[in-house]
Amino acid sequence: MIVAEKTGGSKFEPIEEGLYPALCVSIAGIGVQETPWGDKEKLVLTFEIPSIEREWEKDGEVTKGRAHISATYTCSLAQKAKLREILESWRGQAFTPEELQGFDLSAILGKSCQVLIKHTHKDDKTYANIREVLKWAGDPLTTETTLANYDPMNHDKAQFDLLPEWIQNKVVPPTAEGIKYDPVIDKEVEELDDEESVPF
Repeated sequence: MIVAEKTGGSKFEPIEEGLYPALCVSIAGIGVQETPWGDKEKLVLTFEIPSIEREWEKDGEVTKGRAHISATYTCSLAQKAKLREILESWRGQAFTPEELQGFDLSAILGKSCQVLIKHTHKDDKTYANIREVLKWAGDPLTTETTLANYDPMNHDKAQFDLLPEWIQNKVVPPTAEGIKYDPVIDKEVEELDDEESVPF
């Protein structure tokens, strides 16, 4: 997925506030979404936190695994875009004018970082949110997760199937005039209703 200048519910307790070593394990384009500021193309970045282990039950069996946390961003590298802010903070340097013409997000997949998590409170519930993504100075971290890179403009069923169901259900097929449209995406989404120190 190329970006240029121009989270679901959980049954787990929210991750405690703090700064955590992490890796980006998923880049998921979810298509054009309605927002209070008009329709915007969005993506979800998911990070694995190796230091936190979760336990859950699936199909009657108890499973353990590392905690994940996700955040949704507008697909933009405009000057005030949140995605640009976190990427430049993570890189430890600003984008060049050339990079702003089109940056391949796959460069961050599997890369180590630090995520700063802060809590917000609404309707007597507490939510853990990614406030910042910062540069990682240690040895590269390793993941236990199969990396996923899904772009709805170039639908790949294998990559789509790697996404958790709550992200799959957010994907809007690209139907806008002038945009490539693959009817296979629509069909499958309907069925679901059923060394430089710079890391990249």
